[in-house]
Amino acid sequence: MPDRTRVLSALAPHRWVLEPALAVVLFGVWLVTGLPFDLAGALAVLLYCAAVALSRVLPVVALEIAWLAVVAELSESSSLPLPHRLISAVAVVIALFGIASHGGTVVRWFGFASAILWAPAMAYLFTVRGDLKFPQFGPVIGGYYTSQGVGLLMMSLLLAVVFVSAWLLGFLVARQRATATSGPVPSLLVWLASPGGGAEAAGAVEGDSPRLVRRLTRPQLTFDIAGAVAYVFFCLVTDFTSSLVPDASGRSTFLVLIVFAVAVALRRMSPAVSLAIAWLAAAVQMTTGHNILVSDIAVLIVLYATALYGDKVVRYAGLISAGVGALVASLYLTLTSALAQGYFDLLSSQLTGMALQFAFLFVVSATVLGLSWVLGLLVRTWKNARASRHAQIAAELDRNRAEEVVVVEQERTRIARDMHDVVAHSLAVVIAQADGARYARHADPDAVDTALETIAATARSALVDVRVLLAELRQSQPEGPQPSLADVDQTVEQVRAAGLPVVMERRGELDGLGSAQQIAAYRIVQEALTNALRHGDTTRPVSVVLAQAGGADAGPGIVITVRNSMKTPTPEPLATGGLPRIGHGLPGMRERATLAGGSLSAGPADDGFVVTAFLPVVSGVRA
Repeated sequence: MPDRTRVLSALAPHRWVLEPALAVVLFGVWLVTGLPFDLAGALAVLLYCAAVALSRVLPVVALEIAWLAVVAELSESSSLPLPHRLISAVAVVIALFGIASHGGTVVRWFGFASAILWAPAMAYLFTVRGDLKFPQFGPVIGGYYTSQGVGLLMMSLLLAVVFVSAWLLGFLVARQRATATSGPVPSLLVWLASPGGGAEAAGAVEGDSPRLVRRLTRPQLTFDIAGAVAYVFFCLVTDFTSSLVPDASGRSTFLVLIVFAVAVALRRMSPAVSLAIAWLAAAVQMTTGHNILVSDIAVLIVLYATALYGDKVVRYAGLISAGVGALVASLYLTLTSALAQGYFDLLSSQLTGMALQFAFLFVVSATVLGLSWVLGLLVRTWKNARASRHAQIAAELDRNRAEEVVVVEQERTRIARDMHDVVAHSLAVVIAQADGARYARHADPDAVDTALETIAATARSALVDVRVLLAELRQSQPEGPQPSLADVDQTVEQVRAAGLPVVMERRGELDGLGSAQQIAAYRIVQEALTNALRHGDTTRPVSVVLAQAGGADAGPGIVITVRNSMKTPTPEPLATGGLPRIGHGLPGMRERATLAGGSLSAGPADDGFVVTAFLPVVSGVRA
């Protein structure tokens, strides 16, 4: 693939040579076919070749030159031989493809209208003015037999299908190129039809995005080719007696079968190309005078594929083809039936019967073709719904993973807060006891032993708490008991032992708190007492009140109030109250209260500092 990309990149600036080279080849074919030199024929061929050569670089001029060539041929009185007509038709196909690929919006749609108008004009040159003659029977209208009009109509249909298919392929190439993104070249056809210059962008992603040629895996490609071979084998076996006879009719039937097989093989790789080839095969079938064949099941397969694999434009092209195909098929079958039975000699008396036959055939054809297209659309919808379900499941899994990550981060944050509370409280008690023992060792030696016992007990308790928290970090479920409201008394005793007098008071019933609220209450009291011990006046008592809450302003729960006296302000800002420096203590307490479904306020009051928290009972806890 890298070698192929390098070769294509090297050839990209020279792609403009392709159309002039094709023009030279067409003119050379005209020269070597042994045609007698004719000035009018040579001029027409030169105009057609000029339209081909300029279709990439000057699509507007190419369209005008092609019109000049067609008008010049129509104005000539002498007829040109069949090889010349074939070369002209090929030139028109190449020019239409180039105009649709490289022209602007207005030029592109003028090219589409030209394809429709050129079809009957060139059909007239092929049949009435050319070498293709049809049997002459039926009524004479305007100097021409009715059978000649039918032949002209069939030839116009054939050329219209070929011209519109070439225009459609060019339109799809231009549409894909306009929405291309960076990446490898999706197909050689798109690369050749792209303007000259640097390396081209690739096609868009799968789905409803413009994509003329879809990338297939090796098993998919093998399956499609094997399906086309099986289709040919089935048609040959089914239609053996009538299709393989060695006459012109048998050869044309085999040609139609092969063209349909190509359409079946390409149905998934390129639904647009498959649809164009199927139209070509159907037109050849009608112009060669065949009725319904077994190989016509390929039309149903192709319509199914356009709805299933095609993008929006190809999908609607398939739907329009189903309607137009039903109309053309019913008209063709009605006319051929009338010709076979000699109805044109009794046209007036058989007109009603032909109309009824046409209506019946149209309804049947539209139903069969439409059902094939609708079935493909239903399968496409089902696949899209299944893909949407898979995408939804994947999104839900991603959301669950994200929620799990958030829960883990919240749990880590909670553990970090617990670690801060444990370490800060324990170290505050240890420092206070150590300082007190150092100052009191001469006056009261027994106080040293008491202080050391308190330090040891506090350190052991802190070590146990730290181990529990570290265990929580290693696994999802915590090990060991979590602190509760009953452990507040132990914390108060530790603070008292550290030298800070604490007055503890309980009011009302304090039952009904959930585990999260009890842990939050314990940590709030612990952090408030630690702040009072570190930053407050330790010579004055601290008041801790746990009161039952309830009333019009607040629901049932508990109100925690911790009030301590403040030290005399110093030049260095402290970490309590409304002073500038704020540590982790107050935000941590406030977050704990919020997560437990309550609220917390803290700030200076009179000559002290007050922390007030409200925590609801279990019924008020938020998830």
